[in-house]
Order: sequence, then structure tokens, then C-alpha cells
Amino acid sequence: MVRRVKIMIRLFKPYVASCTASHKLYEIFKEGSLTEGKYSDSFEEKISEYIGNKNTSLTNSGTSALHLAGILSGIEKGDEVITTAMTCMATNEPFYNMGAKLVFADVDITTGNICPESIRSKITDKTKAIVTVHWAGQPVEIDEINNIAKEFNIKVIEDAAHAFGSSYKGKRIGSHSDFVCFSFQAIKHLTCGDGGAIACKSQEDAERARKIRWFGLDRKYKGKSRWDQDIVESGYKYHMNNINAVIGLENIRNIKYIIDTHIRNRNYYDKHIVNPKITKMRKPDDTVSSSWIYSILTEDRETLKSYLADNGIDSDRVHVRNDQYSVFGGRDESLKNLNEFDSKLLNIPVGWWVEEGQAAKIARILNKF
Repeated sequence: MVRRVKIMIRLFKPYVASCTASHKLYEIFKEGSLTEGKYSDSFEEKISEYIGNKNTSLTNSGTSALHLAGILSGIEKGDEVITTAMTCMATNEPFYNMGAKLVFADVDITTGNICPESIRSKITDKTKAIVTVHWAGQPVEIDEINNIAKEFNIKVIEDAAHAFGSSYKGKRIGSHSDFVCFSFQAIKHLTCGDGGAIACKSQEDAERARKIRWFGLDRKYKGKSRWDQDIVESGYKYHMNNINAVIGLENIRNIKYIIDTHIRNRNYYDKHIVNPKITKMRKPDDTVSSSWIYSILTEDRETLKSYLADNGIDSDRVHVRNDQYSVFGGRDESLKNLNEFDSKLLNIPVGWWVEEGQAAKIARILNKF
């Protein structure tokens, strides 16, 4: 007897403009221009234009962008970095690997975002930076956090891996803080296979970032040979290549459709999920979330997850609180909101691949739970 397998509505699905990207990739392979070049330059310009910040540099990953932000913030061994545990480990590992002590702040249980009041309570004379994550694409309280940072003369690093296309007070995420880091990994709104970007508030930091991402050399050096340059600060091989860039270039043509569809589905859920056993996230005024994921809270997560799977709907926690990893010091039970948020969190499909009828099905199934 053949067992029927339910077709799942997926939680994640990479968007790739396969026809046009394939043609462009063929051109690259034919030319042999595989490394950094005209396509990565063009993609960098498109990203800069989209987020409204010319001080933007592409990298080979979001993790590399965060490491650059750490260097530019002056983080050294023994410094403290106030951050959130409610994120991918890629947010915090760069700073840990620089020798910083990670100080985890609590979250706002209504959004999953780092809590400004908790940040303030964690600041010491060793604090060098505050790291924020726009959970699910919902912008954090940027002004309040930046005001705290300014008061204590510390840097703010936004991990905007979830938030490409999100807005805060009418302005796209990408220029509000000292450093804003993006990820273009496979399942993000905008993917180029793998890649990232760092957007800096100051031109000086941006110029330094461009050198550090390429061994400490200025790729646009106008002398006889780039090898005539002196390296005054050691760097890394963090640049993006043409192969990844051309995928990004083709995909960014459709970014409005991608993000608009995520938002359409989120708005549908906000209106039509009415089960009192399910708590939806708050949407603060003056913000627009690009809704990378749709988070809900429920007392019986595992039962709900199984129920959704039985009805052909994928769901997951997505990220595990970082402080549960022994490398980061172990679980901090004093983070009361995080404890509750993490224990109840489940994410449901919301992306561009979720058709209107499927969104209606998901809401209907959730309301029957």
C-alpha cells in the first residue's frame, strides 16, 4: 500500500529569478570574471540605493559584515557587548570570537526584540557596543536605543538579517545606527546564495570597511599598481564575488513583489487569526515590518506544531536562544521575558510562496486548534 504524503506549505523557500540569473551566470562563466568585479559593484550600488545609504559595502556573508562592525566599533578582548540571545548564533559568534564578553539583555515579549530598559541596566564601564536584532523584520526601538548609546558613548550595531525592506519612522532600515548589517543568505527576503552587507553611518567607517574586507587594500587605488599600496591595517577576504552578486542583481528586481507578498500574508494573519490560545506579535506605530517570518506564542507549542504538520503546514522555532549554548555561558534564568517567549515561540509560513488561499487555510486551521 502506497502511503500518501501531505504536501507541506513550507516555512522557507529561496526566491531565485532562475531564468535571467542563469543567463547572466553563463555570461560570467564565459568571461571568466568569477571574482569581485562589475557585477558586485553594480549590486553594491543597488543595495545602497534601496536602503538609502551610500556608505554600504557588500560582504561574503552577514557574519562577515557583523565582524567588520565589531572591528569598526573598536571591540577588543575583555570588552562587553550587550546583545540579545533571541537570534541566530551568527549574530553573536563574531563578537565572542573577538574576545568580548556577551551580556544578554531581556526581550520585549510582545515583539521578541531587545528591551531598551534591560539594555540600560546592563551597561558598565566595559560596555563597547549594543547589538540589536529586528526580530522577524519588526524594527527595534531604534531611537531609544541610540539615545542610550549616545549617553554612554557606545556604538550600536543592528543585525538586520530579518529586516531587509523594513522601515522605521518612514525610513528604510540601513542608516539609523552606527552600523547596520544585512544577510543575503539562501532563505532571506533577498538572496544571492550567500552574502551580506555592512552599512555605515560615517563615510570614514565605510572607507575603512572596504579596505578591511579585502586584506586591507583599496581595490579602487589609482596608482600604477594596487600592490604599490601600503597596508596600514590588516584585513580579511570578506568581499562578495560576481557569481553571488549576479544572483542578487536579478533577485532585487523583484524585491517589491517579494516583500509586498510577505506583508500581505502577515496582514491577513493579523486580521483573521482569532484563536485566544494564540498570541500574535505587536506592531509598534511608525514601523513597517518586512515580515521575514510570522511569530506566534502558544502554551502548547509541540502539540500545535504536530497539528499543523498533520494539516500540511510547516512550522518551527527557527532560532534557539543563544544563552543555552555552553560556549556562551549557559542559560540565564534571570531573563524572564526571554524565558517565556522562547518557551512559547512558533513560526508559521508567511513568505512570497504562500498563496492567498493557503494563507486562508493556515488561519482557518489555527483557529480550529
